[in-house]
Amino acid sequence: MTLEGLFPGLDLGPAGGIKVKGLAWDSRRVLPEEVFFALPGREHDGHRFIPQAVERGAVAVVGEQEISWVPVPYLRVEDARAALALAAAAFYGHPTHKLTAIGVTGTNGKTTVVYLLSQLLPKCATLTTVRVEEEGLSCVTTPEAPDLQRVAARAVAQGKRFFAFEASSIGLAQRRLEGVRLAGAVFTGLTRDHLDFHRTMEAYLRAKLRLFGLLPQEGWGVVSAADPHADLFLAATPGEKLTYGISQGDVRAEGVSELPWGIECTLVLPDGRVSLRLPFPGEFNLENALAAAAVAHLLGLSREEIARGLSRATLPPGRLQRFRAGSGAEVVVDYAHTPDALARVLRLLRPRARRLVVVFGAAGDSDRGKRPSMGRVVGELADLAIVTTDNPKREDPLAIAEQVARGLEEAGADYEIELDRPAAIRRALTGCRPGDILLIAGKGHERYQLTAEGKRPYSDAGFLVQSGLAGPV
Repeated sequence: MTLEGLFPGLDLGPAGGIKVKGLAWDSRRVLPEEVFFALPGREHDGHRFIPQAVERGAVAVVGEQEISWVPVPYLRVEDARAALALAAAAFYGHPTHKLTAIGVTGTNGKTTVVYLLSQLLPKCATLTTVRVEEEGLSCVTTPEAPDLQRVAARAVAQGKRFFAFEASSIGLAQRRLEGVRLAGAVFTGLTRDHLDFHRTMEAYLRAKLRLFGLLPQEGWGVVSAADPHADLFLAATPGEKLTYGISQGDVRAEGVSELPWGIECTLVLPDGRVSLRLPFPGEFNLENALAAAAVAHLLGLSREEIARGLSRATLPPGRLQRFRAGSGAEVVVDYAHTPDALARVLRLLRPRARRLVVVFGAAGDSDRGKRPSMGRVVGELADLAIVTTDNPKREDPLAIAEQVARGLEEAGADYEIELDRPAAIRRALTGCRPGDILLIAGKGHERYQLTAEGKRPYSDAGFLVQSGLAGPV
């Protein structure tokens, strides 16, 4: 690949023939013959690190500022993040043009919808929160554009037909999906999260809408009928559109009945009805299944294929992941880390539990405003809450816990604070008996904990099993 190949249409002169072996946005990781993109950040400006990037072998630099002192070709652009995304698509040969790419956005449900699609669609590659962590990719949900395009290129090389991925609001706001050719988009709904980044719900909503703005003229959309913003997303869909919901929508469920750990219903699709039995519980998971069913219908699967695929499907790791403690109590590990997600999981478990105990915390360096709301939700639905650390990052863990505890106090809840997460889990299990349920919320599939000292290995599920406190169900 040459510099000219990364930026077609630009008159680069002799610099256009420079060979490029890779793209970099972290000056500490620049390799020889890579292009360095000086990205503006919330805390650090990439333009400050141009000398280090050049010293490490960058053959060209892309940035937004007017700079004359760079000793290698310097390309000034209006938006360096968009330039990185478009260059990444070109560098990897525009892989999403060779796949049916499906972006899923929304506050909750993204990972589960993508995970279900991977089990419904033949030859489907995915990129989810779980996979981002497993592969050590950049960012939490939607990785930086070069990582995303590299995963898509690998899917093409492996002969995949479909590519379903999570599109986070932050990734969309930072234009990481520029250069991705979408077949369709899914919106699962909007509730409070990430206001540390977006500042307002309006900005958060606009970021989510960006996904639908990337759709081509024939691009289809699948939208939660229950969300108050549904009409905005439908209006932004240029091609075919479907709504979904338990009681309303083009794709919906009728005659819903709860099983001990599952759901039976009639799945209603635009072309007819079919019996459906899900092997996992919860109205929110039924909604996720309906979203996946709507996508599968648009992509040509029959009613029977959809029902058969969903009846065999499993949830992602760290989503309602069940364990049995030595005392006979049930333990559930779940990723719920917003007020809405906590409420959904707790309302599912409450009628199933003699006594419901919750171990949870809130992440540091993120939306502080949701912490009391999280405490209030838990306080209203649990018998006992133990507030602990989540990923405190650079914040004081006790200060975070006390902010969560304010909501618990407002609810008149019985609670304790134990900042050591394993100790909090041990303490919670000490009082649990048969018929009780312990929910360990917030980290789900994560295999690490982020503290002021850095990133250390830790897994809720791993701790339960390795300590002998509980085994998988």
